[in-house]
Parts: sequence; C-alpha cells; structure tokens
Amino acid sequence: MNPIKDLKTASEKIKQNSEKLKDDFINYKYILNQIKQIIDFQDALIDPLKSQKKILKKIIKRNKNTEYGKKYSFSKIKTIEDFQKQVPIIKYNDISEDIEEIKKGKQNIFTRDKVVYFASTSGTTSKIKLIPVTKQRIKNYNKEFALWAVYVLKDYVKIANGKTLYFAGPYFEGKTKGKIPYGSISGYLPFKSPWYVKKKISNPINVYNEMNFNKKIKKMAIHALQENITQIAFTAPIEAILFLDYIKENKTKLIKIIKKKNSKRAEYLSKIDDFKAINIWPNIGLVSCFRSKTNEMYIDTLMKKIGKKIEIRDPGINASEGRISIGISKDGISGVFPLNTTFFEFIDFNKEKKEIITVDKLKLNRKYKVIITTQEGLYRYDMGDVVKVTSFFKKIPEIKFFTRENYLNIAGELAYEDEIVKALKKSFTEENFKIKYYTVIPYLKDLSKKPRYEILLDLEENKTEKEIIKLKEKIDLNLKETINDYKQMREEFGRMDMPVISILEKNSYDEFNKKRVVGSGNPKPINIHPEQNFRENFKIKKTYE
Repeated sequence: MNPIKDLKTASEKIKQNSEKLKDDFINYKYILNQIKQIIDFQDALIDPLKSQKKILKKIIKRNKNTEYGKKYSFSKIKTIEDFQKQVPIIKYNDISEDIEEIKKGKQNIFTRDKVVYFASTSGTTSKIKLIPVTKQRIKNYNKEFALWAVYVLKDYVKIANGKTLYFAGPYFEGKTKGKIPYGSISGYLPFKSPWYVKKKISNPINVYNEMNFNKKIKKMAIHALQENITQIAFTAPIEAILFLDYIKENKTKLIKIIKKKNSKRAEYLSKIDDFKAINIWPNIGLVSCFRSKTNEMYIDTLMKKIGKKIEIRDPGINASEGRISIGISKDGISGVFPLNTTFFEFIDFNKEKKEIITVDKLKLNRKYKVIITTQEGLYRYDMGDVVKVTSFFKKIPEIKFFTRENYLNIAGELAYEDEIVKALKKSFTEENFKIKYYTVIPYLKDLSKKPRYEILLDLEENKTEKEIIKLKEKIDLNLKETINDYKQMREEFGRMDMPVISILEKNSYDEFNKKRVVGSGNPKPINIHPEQNFRENFKIKKTYE
C-alpha cells in the first residue's frame, strides 16, 4: 500500500461517483486539506521509531515551561530513555488534583496551550472524570479522520454521495468553576469540525445537546428520514438498535411531521410496508462501529433491524483521553497507531517482567498494554487498554482491541471482563438462552455469607425456573473452566459461592440505555460492574439464589 497513491485513487473515485458538484467539492476539500497528514503517515511507514522520536521531541519542547514540565525537568530530556527515567507512568487519580485546578481556570499546568474544553468520561466509578482538551485535539482529529476517510472512500466510495447517520453524546453538559465547558468528546469533535464535514452528518450538530432522550431521537429521526443515508456510525450497536426500533414504532407519527416539510419524501416513506433501514435508505453501504468482542454480540441483532447484512468497518480506538488507532485495515477490524500525533509505549500483557518498549519492538500476535503521551498534556498515561498485533502495514503494526483492564475482584479471583464474557456467552449458547442484555456485578447482600456474582439478565423470551437454575449452574461451571483463579476461589480456597441470577422486568434495561444515550452518547455494553448498587438502575422481577 502507498498512502499517496491511495489518496489519488480515493480522489479519482470520488470524482467519478459524485452525483452532485456540491458533494464533489465537500469530499475533495476535506481530504486534500489534510494531505500533509498523508505524507507524515507515509514517513511513519518507513521509519516508525523516527516518527515517534519526532513527535515526543515536539511535545516535550513545547511544554517544558509548564508546571508539569518543570516538575519533571522536560528541558533536560533529550532521548526516549531520558523521558522514561524522568517522567512516571500515571493514571487519572495521579493527576486529579491538577485537573481540579484547571477546572477552576488555572492554565499552563500540563500544556502551554489553553485548555478550552473537558471531555467527560465515567471511567470505572460513578464519579465523572474530566480530560483536558486543547485546540490541538481538533487539529489531530482532522488529520486522523482524513487518513481514515482516504481508505474508507477508496473501498466504499459510494457512501460519499450521501450522508452519515451519526450517533453522539451532548458536547455541552455544563461548565466548570473556571467557565470551561465540558461534555462528550463524541459530540465535541464533529461540533468543532469544518463546515464541510458537518454537512455530511444527517442532522444539525446541536441536536446532540438535547438531553431528553425522546426529543433527541425524534429530532434525529425527522432529519435522517429525509436524507440519503449511506453510512451509519456509532460506538455501540445499542444506539442504532434503539433508534431503528423507534422509527419503526413511530412510523405514522414521523411521516406526518415530514409531510409538512417534504411531501414527496413523506409519500415515498408511506409506501414502505416493512419499515426497515435498508428499505428506507437503500444506499446504505457501510456501518462504522467499534468492533469489540462485546459489541460483536449485538451485530446480528442490528443487521436484522437494518434488513440486510452491511459491511462493517472499525474506525479505530478513540477515547476521551486520545486516539490509539485509526481503522484503515482491509479486515475491517484492525487499525494503525497515529504515530505522528501521539507518542506510544507498550508493556507486554503476558510477560511477568513489565518491560517498557517502543513501537519498533512490537511482535506479531502479541498483546500489549498501551501507554500514551499526547499533545494535550497527558504524559505516560496508562489507559488500561490492551491491544493485539494482528499484522504489519509496512513497518507499522496493525492492532485490534483485545481487552480493557477491567475486572471483578471480590475474593481474590481477578476475573477480567473478556474472560467473564467468554464464559457467559458459552453458557447462553449451551443452554439455548437468547439474551438481550446482561451485566455481572458483586452480590454481597448478606455479609455473613461468602461473596458471589450476580448476573442481571434481560431475556428475549421467558424461561422456567428449572431452566434458569440450570443456566446458573452452567455459568458457574464455565467460569471455573475459563478462569483459574475463580476456580481456586470457588473450590480450593472456598472463598466464593455459586452466582445468583436476577431476571429483569421487561424493558428495564432499555430504559436504562435510553438515559445513557442522552447522557454520554456512548452506551457501550456494561458486561461487568464493580459496584453492587448498580442493580438499583433496574426493576428486578426475581432473583434465583
């Protein structure tokens, strides 16, 4: 692959397939404005480490006179080794006090660039975390998105002729004491994008700020139903599933509203008997979705709602803290590190010796924990994400998301999320249970008894008590087979009891998800949660102990 050649190919395909001169201009302008990013990426393909040294030097030099820069003697850092010796690896709690000062309006703490926004993220606790954002984040986003667009349009050029049904959270949720706005990064990035990018989204950007779920989804539906949707983009399939259910259930009401604005389109919609996405928007050519193991569980349901199997492409791993990968790989899952915008370090996930390595040391099929240093002032930040190297794009590793350092540990079992998910999926299949949603939480109702897991289940069909008890036993068995430490805690150490299953009232989880869509625009499946009071979000029909 050759990025410059691929850029030319994408541009030519846009020109050949553009149905309107206006769309032709919009697509050309966005991609060609970012040609320097393509050239920088091509340089990284040749020498990844050189590219990493360059961006680290830029970050350190630019921020040497900040409070953080002076504290860790940035002015004395000349090499990657110097950086690793002088600057500690951190997590959010290590810098939370500094962030509190920025929230009050203090600047020049992490970066000389002014903090203009905070990206909100819930993290692993109920307390909201706020990540500082500078104007540099928008510049990086435009660069990274342009690279992704080149490879998407090269393979799916016809989506350029329509618009994207994009799901995002509110970019404005409030202001800090220092009058700095905060909200969802998923809404903020498109809000700060150029006008010609906004034009490709099916609804006005300010719709994302609607905090009432019913009003928000209604506004999105009215706009989307009048457009030629060629791509659906979201973080979690739940968002799209809820949306498609809504437009089907409210078809008559929505068409009546559209008729006042666009009678011709309303007439077309009224003639559709099976109100599925593919019949409403026959030109849908791509679904853009974060393809984690947990999201994959919901893809089949989504495709049934759409009415046709559509190609899926992972846009890459992009969090509030920063971007880890850009999804440009042909497999539709893997992505490459944005080596010219962020400095990366890695720890081999399977090695007991936690050696810190750089991108040039990564090996095929190995799993690595990711440490990032960003231009927005996060230095050696441990995101908790683990990635797997799937192949190499020239000299740059292609990676996919493997797991997040998210686990349950109520008795020393240290059960990671992906292992729990694996055991549950196997159990559901073996016992023929169709599950709509599920979450595993601690069950500590009676502290005189051994701790255990509680599995909250939203079933697609009713099951007998006998069948539920059998599933409970199967889950326990598969957890023991999948997680050795769990087996030890259950059998050898006797610290844990068999899990309990709680069946949720119908639509209880749907109502919870609606609140999450409005609040964050990013309702990723919550497969596990460390707090037992998480169950208070739902109406529980019955618990089987």
